[in-house]
Amino acid sequence: MNLCSNCGVELEENLKQCPLCGKNPGDPVSRVAGTVSYPSDIIHLHKKETRKHIWELTGIIAFSGIAVCTIVDLVIGKGIKWSLFADISIISAWLFLTCILLKFRKPWMLITGLSATVLFMLLMFDLISVKATWFIQIGLPVTLALVFFVCLSVILYQYARFKGFNILAIIFLSVAGFCIITEIIIDRYILGRADVRWSLIAAVSILPIALVLLFAHYRMKKGNKLDSFFHV
Repeated sequence: MNLCSNCGVELEENLKQCPLCGKNPGDPVSRVAGTVSYPSDIIHLHKKETRKHIWELTGIIAFSGIAVCTIVDLVIGKGIKWSLFADISIISAWLFLTCILLKFRKPWMLITGLSATVLFMLLMFDLISVKATWFIQIGLPVTLALVFFVCLSVILYQYARFKGFNILAIIFLSVAGFCIITEIIIDRYILGRADVRWSLIAAVSILPIALVLLFAHYRMKKGNKLDSFFHV
């Protein structure tokens, strides 16, 4: 049995190049230098290169879409009007995908990147809208409220001793709180005062579910993780 001296993969006879690591199977240089390539390392490298290629491809598609929308608007509408909304949406979608493809090691970096993208999109929509100034009064506070509840959920998840149904309960409670804050912000913008109605109904509907999940976690299945419970 012939094995590659670099990555340990079984090879056919008389192969001069390993199909996995691409190196000479009989070349021991990488082993002597202490840079042995294992299959897991090579697979990780291939995934990284794949993400890079996907990012480049989506960038080309995104900016091609921007060019097409802008040209069509200039030719048909004889000016840049509706294409601004399409262009901003495409750029924001590409930035979202960029944040995901980069795979930040820390969740705070990912949350910051996604939040910045949302704020950019809302601000640009507000600037190009006619007779509409809602970013400061609605867009910004709603986005900050969403970021707050997401960060709160992440913090509680990281510091939770047992990650089970209590995590789902925290997410449900965060959704309920976000609904209430969102209605207060919208009501103050439209009515000039807070008139909590639909969000209170949503919160009251969510609360029993969260309590049941907490009971199931701390009384019945304490210590069971979600991935083991759902067999994932």
